Amino acid sequence: MRLILICTILISCPVIIFSQSISNDSAAVADTTAFRYLQPIPNIGTLSKTDTASIFLADSIINFSNYRYIGDLLETQSGYFIRDFGSLGPLSDINIFGIDQRNISFLADGIQLNEPFSGKYNIYLFPSESIEKIELISGPRSFIYGLNGTGAAINFITKNKKAIKPYSRLRYSESGYGLNIVDGLVSQDVIRGLNITAGTQHMVYGQRFLNENYDGWNARVKLRYNINENVNIFASEMYNQTLLGIWQGVNISKTPDSLRYEVLQATVRNTDAYEKITRHDVQAGTALRLFPDSNAVSMLTLFYTSNVRLDRDLENKIIPNGIFSDNKFVSNWYGAKLTQNFSVDRSNFNFGAEIRSHKILNSPASQKQDMTSSSLYAIGETNIFHKFDVSSFGRIDYYNHTSLLAFGGDAKFKITGSLTLKGGYSRSYRSPLFQELSGIDTIISSNLNNDPERHHLLEIGLAWNPEKNINFELTGFNRIIWNAINISTTDTSSASPYYYSRGFKKIVRGLSLRTNIQLWVFLLEFNGGYLDIVENSKTENSIPRWNMVGGIYYRDKILNNELDLKFGFRGKYFSRYDAFEFNQETGTYLPSADGYSIQPTNCFDLVILAHIGQAYIHLIWDNVFNRQYIMQNFYPMPERQMRFGVSWEFLE
Repeated sequence: MRLILICTILISCPVIIFSQSISNDSAAVADTTAFRYLQPIPNIGTLSKTDTASIFLADSIINFSNYRYIGDLLETQSGYFIRDFGSLGPLSDINIFGIDQRNISFLADGIQLNEPFSGKYNIYLFPSESIEKIELISGPRSFIYGLNGTGAAINFITKNKKAIKPYSRLRYSESGYGLNIVDGLVSQDVIRGLNITAGTQHMVYGQRFLNENYDGWNARVKLRYNINENVNIFASEMYNQTLLGIWQGVNISKTPDSLRYEVLQATVRNTDAYEKITRHDVQAGTALRLFPDSNAVSMLTLFYTSNVRLDRDLENKIIPNGIFSDNKFVSNWYGAKLTQNFSVDRSNFNFGAEIRSHKILNSPASQKQDMTSSSLYAIGETNIFHKFDVSSFGRIDYYNHTSLLAFGGDAKFKITGSLTLKGGYSRSYRSPLFQELSGIDTIISSNLNNDPERHHLLEIGLAWNPEKNINFELTGFNRIIWNAINISTTDTSSASPYYYSRGFKKIVRGLSLRTNIQLWVFLLEFNGGYLDIVENSKTENSIPRWNMVGGIYYRDKILNNELDLKFGFRGKYFSRYDAFEFNQETGTYLPSADGYSIQPTNCFDLVILAHIGQAYIHLIWDNVFNRQYIMQNFYPMPERQMRFGVSWEFLE
């Protein structure tokens, strides 16, 4: 308790002295200035225009969260499980309601980010400080918003400032083993209606174990020109360049049990391999009000992305490992997306069309592959007697010479003012990826055809909100996957030790619970999930059956309402599951040769978050009880250490 009080005082005193108060002519009240401000068209970049199917993590929530990168924010959602490597940079394994990254659409302002060869996206490449809010859509309608998005759609809506006067923001965070995150953002209206927002980020980590390091640079710029209240033009570019040491975890066959968590004595599996990524994401478009209804918005976005990934083991370090490899993955994709929404009485309609060209210019599997895909989607929503919301939706994809029609519907029934019953069903598809069709030489072979996975999802849930500060939501789901694409082990005579195979029938079912309760000055947050996965009558244990994240905090405004304080314990728990080997070159999990099992684990952090003036302070004591555990085979999670920093806004 003394430590908590001392830390709070040390944080609060200097911030109280130096923090900036919001003046009457600040950017926050820019609309009250003498001339009329051009209001931008709302909801540009969002997926669900009516918010009926989305969960939003707004920047007000993000600012008061314990996070290093986007994965820490997603981990707090019910049904989400992230296998952590204990460091920064490696491709995060995000599992949502039992479905992995191949089935998740990652989007920025409504444009899909997934790389076409692997079908995945590394969320370390998207800086959290550029996000205005994160839109999360799971359940029956998630497939609508992106190719192969049968599991979920995660949309990063970038900041769109009103900065008549100069605005800037700085975030700094540091912890043990050289973890250092610096992000700066500036925004200014150049002329009336024309805003420029630009930022840069440097994230670095290492080294804890030999060759465990990460160095990532990000730069981005966004322009928005509100010609008038009916015509908005926008353009943006994001550039990433990263260097990641591929140490492949601790070699448990050469390290005694007692030394596996010892950073100076454990033997790592690779001392000289590394990965380099260079990526450009460009968007440009316009939003228009072409109809008398001001809520009817037409939006056209053009996009282009190039991605270069180098995976190298060049034997040029002090301790070589005797393995030489030099693989280059080069891809780009570009296209256009058109959306339209409008309302008629109590009904809302959304339509979208997209065409894109996928080009694999270089990979270990093939020197060049290209394909053009197109899609159409429609959503209709109506409200009956202010009690019953009914929606139907469908999507047509033409991908890899195959036409696919997916469809579904959902409904919400307001039983009482605080109790809502919901449910839905969808039939959707996930097409085989370039990598799954071609394989990668010496690692994974493939003889798959173009037949897609077919997903049937049934979901039912109950939401209870008796008061403003109490929220409770329970959801049950059952997903059947036909023709599921898996990875199997070949016999010893094969050139590749693994191959892509087909399963007959896979069932994923479970429950998720989400609750937030604020009683007086005490805040309880809890998100948990249960999963049961069965394939061909055999239970699968690749992820834990039970996964829980939550916290109990003191949350109140003190010191004459000048200091908004949140401090307490945050914890997580997951049950036993089988360890798979993460292969950096393919970005996939391969069956483990040693049959290692990850044991049930709980871990707690001491969290202090404070907001005063225009500053957000975080002081985190990670792994406060110093638990030794892993979430990957075999990547030790960090021991007890402090993490602290500040996010500060400057309004002139």
